Amino acid sequence: MTSERVRAVTRVLVANRGEIARRIVRTCHATGVETVAVFSDADRGAPHVDEATLAVAIGGRTAAESYLDPDRLLDAARRSGADAVHPGYGFLSEDPDFAQAVLDAGLVWIGPPPDAMRAMARKVEAKRVAAAAGVPLVPGAELDADVSDEALVTAAAGVGYPVLVKASAGGGGRGMRVVTAADELAAAVAAARREAQASFGDATVFLERYLSRGRHVEVQVFGDAHGEVVHLFERECSVQRRHQKVVEESPSPGTTPATLEAMCAAAVALARAIGYVGAGTVEFLVAGEGDAQEFFFLEMNTRLQVEHPVTELVTGLDLVAWQLAVARGEPLPLRQHEIGRRGHAIEARLYAEDTARGFLPSTGRLLSWDLDDDGGDWLRVDSGYEQGATVSEHYDALLAKVVAHGDDRTDVARSLAEYLRGTSVVGVTTNALMLAAVLDHPAFLDGATTTAFLDEHPEVLAPQAPADVLDLHLLAAAAALFGLGGDAAGEGWRTVAGVPETLRVGYRRGERDVVAVLGRAWTRDGATLLVAADADELDVDGARVDPHAAQTIAAMAGPVGPVRSHRAVRLDPLGPRADDGFAAHRLEVDGVRRTVDLRHDPADPAESVAVDAEGWVTTFSVLPLGAAGGHEAGASDPTTPVPGTVTHVAVEVGSTVAAGEPLVVLEAMKMEHTVRAGADGVVTAVHVRVGQSVDAHVVVATVEPS
Repeated sequence: MTSERVRAVTRVLVANRGEIARRIVRTCHATGVETVAVFSDADRGAPHVDEATLAVAIGGRTAAESYLDPDRLLDAARRSGADAVHPGYGFLSEDPDFAQAVLDAGLVWIGPPPDAMRAMARKVEAKRVAAAAGVPLVPGAELDADVSDEALVTAAAGVGYPVLVKASAGGGGRGMRVVTAADELAAAVAAARREAQASFGDATVFLERYLSRGRHVEVQVFGDAHGEVVHLFERECSVQRRHQKVVEESPSPGTTPATLEAMCAAAVALARAIGYVGAGTVEFLVAGEGDAQEFFFLEMNTRLQVEHPVTELVTGLDLVAWQLAVARGEPLPLRQHEIGRRGHAIEARLYAEDTARGFLPSTGRLLSWDLDDDGGDWLRVDSGYEQGATVSEHYDALLAKVVAHGDDRTDVARSLAEYLRGTSVVGVTTNALMLAAVLDHPAFLDGATTTAFLDEHPEVLAPQAPADVLDLHLLAAAAALFGLGGDAAGEGWRTVAGVPETLRVGYRRGERDVVAVLGRAWTRDGATLLVAADADELDVDGARVDPHAAQTIAAMAGPVGPVRSHRAVRLDPLGPRADDGFAAHRLEVDGVRRTVDLRHDPADPAESVAVDAEGWVTTFSVLPLGAAGGHEAGASDPTTPVPGTVTHVAVEVGSTVAAGEPLVVLEAMKMEHTVRAGADGVVTAVHVRVGQSVDAHVVVATVEPS
């Protein structure tokens, strides 16, 4: 290779945000390359902005107004003097027109050639290319834009139920619907088209047979401009929600060596067939066991994958550094026989979402954030957030990728589960406990990881702390809220009992919002602390109730349930607050001491206490008098579950609707959410319109019950 073929890359514009932008910046700086960050109005204070060499404001708040606008990105490259563009993943990373525009501007595109991207960009055409390269395909059917409902039913019957309606452009689980019966088909196709259009600007969808208990296994490939292509082994990504991966690992625990060898060879053959250069991933569905195991081509992602850290940890390679080298025109750093892997790696995607409520996205300010790695080689945390940042409805709900590596798969899984269970993210609801429950589940530890894992093990979706742990958390919260520390713990002896005090707090218990009542009764012997929660949730056997606290008990026990009483409770700080707002405390209950971590700010108008103890974290929020928990609230007109943008209004004034029928479709955090009628009735008013941005809990329509 002559030196003229190598292009200098000295300043890279990262056309992305969040954790992947930070990840790219890290490697660029380590290799002496300057970086340019771009940021929307919503991301002005985001960590990736300050970590780059330069940063350029591109305006807008939504993705369409910022990171999906090619003109703004190219203008930022020109203004900052960048000589290369790295697209990361998502957004415009797989848009061949954007790649071509970068090249036409005289910049280096850190990605595959536009023609190779076009060959794989639309899944329908990609299947044809794969078939020509001898790669086996899942049975499917193409759909015309104006296909009739009758033709849809005929096509689906030919494919065989259940069928998967799948967007031709894009990925990430968007624009996909599973259909089990013909009468569901038309609505599923319409919904998939809306989501595909909103996410990728292309409403084309197709049908594919849905293999419900297969394994999703992908092969990392890499090519250079000199015709060399290698693979960097496989990753299994079978544990998914809404067809989007949540746990990834390498090696695959259930794919046979023979299948892996054939699959890696097929991935390399496909990459060679399209002249692939750079990092790419060929995704397969693996069905069956042992000698009868088969694999089928799903799609090729022409970019760096979200889960690339898994491959980096088992191979010891930096894939972004490889991307930079290949983009400059250099040959691949290693040949196939020089690439090996060691140990086992598992990645868990931490999302801001409520797993017990259909993975509903969660937004808000991160009051506490302790997801930094612990400095050991076994753990890696890639995140786009820091404490105090706001999780916005405008972008993906991914908070962090937490990746563990070690020699033994079971040890890695259990260590990662323990870490996730102990995280203290306060301010948004996360899937941390679900991830820990998955990693600890016997089926996962046995390697029984199919795409049906979450459907077959729904118990992992709403894990809850054991009753004794919750009891401890309630006592710690009560002690903090009533100030039972120092001298206040035993202000002592009184000739008469004082006026009892009570507080109502709300907290999450598995899939339910629960209200507890906390009480403090001053007696002749000192303070008695009382806790009343759901009768079914706390073990109240043997509770010792102070007879002088009868007034408080009577007020508490009626609406809530049995009361647990403690005569001697005190809470004393052991040190200053950590960066995440938590501070260690000594909690003494009836003479037994233990250490707990608390986050409590009495000056906060929305006073709350977060308790981190015994491997679980619970957040208690003080409720105003008369406030009800989620289980106490009554039905009302249908409202938006999260902030977002209205993409479809299915009814008008005068429409007759049945319970469960769709009223409005909302897009939030790149996912579609349907607001449905709560009862049979007639629509008497519609309060939103397509394109309108709405907050959570906004009434979308008034439905007069039949």
